[in-house]
Amino acid sequence: MPTIAGGSGRRSFLRHTTLGLTGGLLAAGTRPLQAHGAPAHAEVGTAGPKGLTIAKCEAVLLTGVRGYGPWLFCRIETTDGLVGWGEGTNFPGVQPIAAAIRNLSTIVVGESAWNIEQLWQRMYRFLYYNGMGGVVLAAISAIDIALYDLVGKKLGVPVYQLLGGKVQERLRVYANGWTEGVEKSPASYAARTKELVAKGYTGCKFDPFSGGPMNREVTQAQLREAVALVKAIREAGGPDYDIAIDVHGRWDTKSTIEIIRAIQGFRLFFYEEAVPPENIDAMVEVQRSVEAPLATGERIFGRQGFRQLLEKQAVRIIQPDIARTGGITEFKKIAAMADTYYVPVAPHNPNGPICTVASIHACVSIPNFLILEFFEPDEAVFNEIIPGGLRGDRGSIPPVEGPGLGITISDEFLKKHAFDEKKTDDMEKRVFDTITVR
Repeated sequence: MPTIAGGSGRRSFLRHTTLGLTGGLLAAGTRPLQAHGAPAHAEVGTAGPKGLTIAKCEAVLLTGVRGYGPWLFCRIETTDGLVGWGEGTNFPGVQPIAAAIRNLSTIVVGESAWNIEQLWQRMYRFLYYNGMGGVVLAAISAIDIALYDLVGKKLGVPVYQLLGGKVQERLRVYANGWTEGVEKSPASYAARTKELVAKGYTGCKFDPFSGGPMNREVTQAQLREAVALVKAIREAGGPDYDIAIDVHGRWDTKSTIEIIRAIQGFRLFFYEEAVPPENIDAMVEVQRSVEAPLATGERIFGRQGFRQLLEKQAVRIIQPDIARTGGITEFKKIAAMADTYYVPVAPHNPNGPICTVASIHACVSIPNFLILEFFEPDEAVFNEIIPGGLRGDRGSIPPVEGPGLGITISDEFLKKHAFDEKKTDDMEKRVFDTITVR
């Protein structure tokens, strides 16, 4: 082939051709890498997009609609008056999370909300010596979600568009919280299940136990009651109705294996938090001993926490909580890690409405989404923050399409759900202080 002076062969030809093309573009005044139709405020260059300088970052404590459980929101305001909202609810004990948000505000105020990944890393490393557990990651989650809300609003696009767009057109949901105020009996649970099916739900989750003993050992009476409840739900819901069991990590390996073997014949969708989360090898032992798929994740924080869980193939389903595990930024990374092990994601989602909406945006953008937890008693609250509420048939829901998260948190909403510390303290004591001493 012909050669070009100063070099020989294909490599030299390509180099000279590339230089010629680049020179022609620059001489003609063409700006490489300028996106077609890019907005004026998003100029390409080393300085990055303009605006979105953070002026305020504050925690907002509220009392929710379900048993007076707390909501912990984060409000971020920019110097030009744009407001973004996030959530970092984790109970019991939301007050320490609010304090951590105040600590982290010193990192984000004065910075650009465009730089979400940079701010995430700085916040994580700033509070590193406090341990990367529930309080720290919940606070980071709240701020991270609010940053995505801000950027989406600024660009006029839903958050899921910032995450790669839609992979899922609709998201399947299952009902939780449906046993509140219902007599704990097979007949009552069967009747309630039929109501859920009539409303369009195709699956549910519940805890068949009430509290747990200090020694983590299940009794035969407790086991018989659990079997009767699951049997009643299966018969009422029919063969295709999915039943998930959550035991909140209250049993030891011996007892939890005994429980699963007693009820897995009713085709469990999954069995959640089979043992406490601190010992992953114990979870591995349980999963290898039973047929039902195990799920866990609500008390596992950040991708480092999920790494061993996935490497040891301790569960069949992971349940990261977007308001507790590091926000949208970390959720996407955890989901991508899980996908390399062919493990689906069924997010833990018992918190407030912002967490649910943020979860919807994130789940729409991942290929390995399985199902989303949805608290049936909370249905009405979404009408207060989303125009038209959550559209769906209760068996599944579509993406939220407004700019940012697509929510509006009004002064009226904040006043209606003003924080009542006594009610919250009473609720946390009632729900979480459940160990029985025999």
